[in-house]
Amino acid sequence: MATAKTKKVALTRERRQETWRNLTTEQQAVLKQHIRYQHTSLFVDQNLVGHGKNWEFVAYNYNDNYDSNSGPQLYCDCGRRLKHQYVLQNEDGKLIKLGITHFADHIGIPEAVMRQLQAQIHHLDFGLDELLQRIRSHAGLNSEMRAWFIDNHTAYPDFPIDAVDFVSNELPLEKDVQAEIVRQYKKATYVPKERQPRRKKPKLNKAAWQELFRDI
Repeated sequence: MATAKTKKVALTRERRQETWRNLTTEQQAVLKQHIRYQHTSLFVDQNLVGHGKNWEFVAYNYNDNYDSNSGPQLYCDCGRRLKHQYVLQNEDGKLIKLGITHFADHIGIPEAVMRQLQAQIHHLDFGLDELLQRIRSHAGLNSEMRAWFIDNHTAYPDFPIDAVDFVSNELPLEKDVQAEIVRQYKKATYVPKERQPRRKKPKLNKAAWQELFRDI
């Protein structure tokens, strides 16, 4: 049986910019923090930088002006403008700022490891585009569910660490996370209907039956 392919969402630059501009300052801040957390976790959890010699990952920076090509920018140490900037430090305290394509050139990460890392970063980019598309289609929780989750989120420690920030700022979460919140909300707020006693249908007496069939 063939496995269904996952449809990846890739917004155009114009739609990405338009969606980003329509967000509030608070919503933009939540998304930036979300992006930083994802990329930082990618390095820390998988220790991919450990393949290089004496370099340690210390920071990730996201260039939110990359698409517009205006305002403050981020650069690789070689001068190339970057969307994602990774800051590494060696044992002597020297800092180096890199784009993902220059890891192999500057710190000796094997080509195969770098390709793996690039694939995972592309996956995060598609995830961000999917999230922006969900924002465009107003796919967040309704007001009752948002209020319930904000009041009760501490009872659900398995949800993502930034879930309450997303919900508080009326941003949609990933589909499976949001579906689980809806499920928990329905479970927590379900009120069983009170059973009504069954009424017995009145029986017709002999006179009523005769009257019913009198004209047949």
